Amino acid sequence: MSSALLAVRTLACRSLRSATPPDFDQLQRLVAYVGRFPQKLHQASEEQHLFRAVERRAPAAATRAIARAKRDHAACLGYLNRLDDALRRWTRGQSSAGGEVALMADDYVRFCRLHGRIEARDVLSVAAQVLQPDDWRTIAQAYAATNDPLDASKSHADCAMALRQMVL
Repeated sequence: MSSALLAVRTLACRSLRSATPPDFDQLQRLVAYVGRFPQKLHQASEEQHLFRAVERRAPAAATRAIARAKRDHAACLGYLNRLDDALRRWTRGQSSAGGEVALMADDYVRFCRLHGRIEARDVLSVAAQVLQPDDWRTIAQAYAATNDPLDASKSHADCAMALRQMVL
């Protein structure tokens, strides 16, 4: 997700510096990717499989951390909605929204990185101690089932192709 958001920020900043319109189609695909895969599928799998398994094995150790992670997931939706709104306004000709797109993408990626560090420290550290091999297999299968098109991408060209093939 961070890579997609950084790409949004980079495309927006380049456009603003050069005073030329960005590739709005690419920006829309990147934002749609963030909304579809990390936001709706990855986080849902995390909550349904990882968090539940940890809560089942060590409820006292993880309750507060999991509640925080879920609140962060909800906050991500707010970041996504604001980014999407600014991009729509920019696409419709409101030039001032371009700076908002760059700023919101940057804020969103900072929030996601902080969330990831906290989740690793407070949830995954407990998971590593209490989950059994069967738990990890179930979690891995759930993540694999999201069919994230960028997971298999090994290059910029692969990413661009995967994003072009996404149905908006």
